[in-house]
Amino acid sequence: MGILNRDTGIFLVPRYVIQIMNFKNHTYSSQKKQTGFTLIELLVVIAIIAILAAILFPVFARARENARRSSCQSNLKQIGLGIMQYAQDYDERMISGRMSPGNADNVGGNWEWMLQPYVKSYQVFACPSNTRNIAPMNDGQVPQVANADNPTVVSYTAPVEAGVCPGTGCNNAAFGTRGVVGPSLADFANVAQTIMVADSNCNNSDFRLTSGNWTGNNALGSGGNPALFAGHLSTMNCLFVDGHVKAMKPLQTASTTMGGSGTINMWSRMGTDWGDSTFAPRAIDMLTNATIKYQ
Repeated sequence: MGILNRDTGIFLVPRYVIQIMNFKNHTYSSQKKQTGFTLIELLVVIAIIAILAAILFPVFARARENARRSSCQSNLKQIGLGIMQYAQDYDERMISGRMSPGNADNVGGNWEWMLQPYVKSYQVFACPSNTRNIAPMNDGQVPQVANADNPTVVSYTAPVEAGVCPGTGCNNAAFGTRGVVGPSLADFANVAQTIMVADSNCNNSDFRLTSGNWTGNNALGSGGNPALFAGHLSTMNCLFVDGHVKAMKPLQTASTTMGGSGTINMWSRMGTDWGDSTFAPRAIDMLTNATIKYQ
């Protein structure tokens, strides 16, 4: 590796050895410097993570809402089975919207309470996506118990008959009006396209489209909420008389002649537009408000 100079006593190292040693030191120094990330590299990685998060978070939120919508549909299917069992026990007559002492408002057993012998649960009446599902219904009191707590909550509502059916001012809804037995199953022209329960923000479990409360921005919801809840990715779950459940855009449930985008009026058991000219504008207000709120 080296030569000893006998005259000077100095150990001489060849140049190529020095070069090899310098090369090794330079390589080690370079490797040591490259063990960490530069600031630019860190910023690039952070930017990539942010982009991936922006892409994936909406996907995760949509997947979560799809699961909640499926849970809501399961609730409605159980409710539909209860309604069909009720109808079989009562000569194939549909349930009434409410049976209260003297047909009084905001008191007595609504249709959800009357279904308890069949569904045996109030939890199925709470939609997991509706943030108002902890608010009690105004008409949810148990009639046999004075000043009882409201066992039913805001989530689902049902169209009930208005006026005297058949006759002038009748809306041909799926449920009987307050205090009156519902229509016969034989009275339905198309059970697969008649809505009997839908997602809702209503404080009452039934609605009749019979007053000016159904017009305007609120449309008988609460706190600025529309009457119908379409928070399942801009759709609302609808339970039909034949027992199937479908997620629909609000305006799809009304015919084009009424101002909707559907083929028939799904709020009437006859499938036709209402003879009473006051019903259609109120229904379209209700459906439009829900569309705008949850678009």
